[in-house]
Order: sequence, then C-alpha cells, then structure tokens
Amino acid sequence: MGIDWLAFLTVALVSLIGACFVVTVYSVGLRLWSAADTRAGKYSVKDDGTVGPATAGFPIPGTPQPGVRWFRTASVACFVLSGAAVLYGIYLIVPQFH
Repeated sequence: MGIDWLAFLTVALVSLIGACFVVTVYSVGLRLWSAADTRAGKYSVKDDGTVGPATAGFPIPGTPQPGVRWFRTASVACFVLSGAAVLYGIYLIVPQFH
C-alpha cells in the first residue's frame, strides 16, 4: 500500500486555497462594514490616519454620505459567501450529509 502523492498534493492545495478564500472574503466584508460605518458618520478618519468617534466637523453626524447601503449590502454578501464556503466544506467532510 502506497501513498498517492498527487491526490495528497491536490487535497493540500485545495484546502490551502479554500482557507485563503474564506479568510480573504470575510476580511473584505469587515472592511466594507467599517467603511459603511465611517460613511454613515459613526466614525471619522482624522488627518493623521487614526479613526475615532465622529466629531461635529467631519463628517457631520446625522447626514450619511452616499454609498452606505451599497457598502452594507456588499459586506453582508461577503459574510454570506464565506459562511456558505465553510458550510460546504463541512458538508464535504462529514459523510452522513450525503
């Protein structure tokens, strides 16, 4: 009995690519959520690049800038896509599911 090294390499590469995909999509979703919060006026980016609570000067609280809804929708889509990839991986691993 020997090891099928090509199959082993295929599984290793697919799992590495799948893990990178899930982490990347989830982190893009977090970044889009943060951008939506900033555009909605919850946080402001100061001149030195730090992020803090919104002040009266930038942006004006209560007047959301355009694109907030798009950022939220794209963020939720990224979260759903990464969750679906994780559930599909669990489906492939557990033999009772198929």
